Parts: sequence; structure tokens; C-alpha cells
Amino acid sequence: MAFNAYYYDSHIDCKFCKKHFTTYKVRPNRYKVMEEHSDFMPVYEGLNPILYEVAVCPHCGYAYHKSMTRTYGPFMQLIEELYIKELQKPMNYCGERTIDEAIISFKLAYLVCRASMEEALIMANFALKIAWLYRLKNDVESETRYLLAARDFFSKSFAVNQEASERIQYLYAELSLRLGDIPEAKKSFSRLITDQRVSAKYRKFSKNRWENYRYDEQPPSIEMNIEESPRL
Repeated sequence: MAFNAYYYDSHIDCKFCKKHFTTYKVRPNRYKVMEEHSDFMPVYEGLNPILYEVAVCPHCGYAYHKSMTRTYGPFMQLIEELYIKELQKPMNYCGERTIDEAIISFKLAYLVCRASMEEALIMANFALKIAWLYRLKNDVESETRYLLAARDFFSKSFAVNQEASERIQYLYAELSLRLGDIPEAKKSFSRLITDQRVSAKYRKFSKNRWENYRYDEQPPSIEMNIEESPRL
């Protein structure tokens, strides 16, 4: 096989069907982070490695991400009943991917996680990354739908663990701001800014973000009666 200067083959044994397959990953020297959006979405120079984070088995359709934890025993039985049996036909996403194909891959992983009842934080991160991919397509409606889902899952994650990470609390405030829920954003940023237990890093992030909004941005308000889990 000829050497590919942009991608390398990641060799995977499917956790569901146990069959072997290879899928593309971006070579580290083919991308560079140039900046980050205020919700930590990286802006790359070169290729975008996020498009290849989810591995999708071409044999059975199982979608896997390294952050998943419920990939064994009874959870796999749930995945078989609620995900695998519902697939019409596995698709091959092992080569180069478009943004649309990356969105499908993440949505498949999202469905696997929902079937196996993964932790809310993992669901939140998947929803957020799907929103980022829609942002790359300038699909505001779809981006908004998944930002709402991500915010809801971040909220559930914090509710389970009141000592949740500052990143979760910051993202909840940030997504509230992006979604036009200004009262909730103000309350959440204020909590981060004034709580002395919060690190200087996240107090500064929060203060700068809120001040930038006050002086530079006017995001629109939106209706908040959105379903918890977006439809595919």
C-alpha cells in the first residue's frame, strides 16, 4: 500500500463484532491549532482531526470513541438491542471524510452512548462536537439544536457531581450565552467570577467572556422548548 502523507491507518478490533478493520487518522504534522472559539472549538490550519475521532466498524456499524466507557457485558447487549438491530446497513467511513460524514459518525456514536446509558458528560461532549461540525457548515439551526442538548447534558453532569470540573461550569455558562439565555448566562458567569474556589484561569475566562459579550455582542434570544435529545 502506498504511503499516505496526510493520514495513517489506525488498526481496530471492533468491540462489538470483534472483526478487524482499519480507519484513517490525521497525521499530527498535518494540522495546527490556530485559535479557539469561546466554547473551546479549535480552529485548525490544515486538516481537521475531529472529523476522524469516531471509528465506525464497516462490518456491523458499531461506532466507537476513546472516551466511551460502557463497552462491555450487559451494555453491549443494550447496544445490540437498541442500536445494532436498528441499523439498516453499515456504511464505510474508514477513508477520507467530509464534514457530513463526520457528523454521521458522531451521531452514530451518540446513539451508541444513548443505548448504553453513558454518563451525561460523555453525551455532552458528543453533542458539543456535533454542534461544532454544524458550525463549520454554517448550519445555525442544527448547531443550536445540539448546543441545547450539550448544555442540558452538562447541567445533568453537574447535578450528579456538585464538584464537577470548572470546564463544565464554564461551558454551561458559555452555551447559555450562545443560546441567548442571558439571565442564566449572567448567573452562571457571576458564580464563576465570584467563587474564590474557582481557579484564576477560569475566573479570568469567565470575566473576559462576559465583558466581551456586554460590550461587543448581542446574541438573539431563542425559544427554549427543545427536546432533550436531538433527532437524527
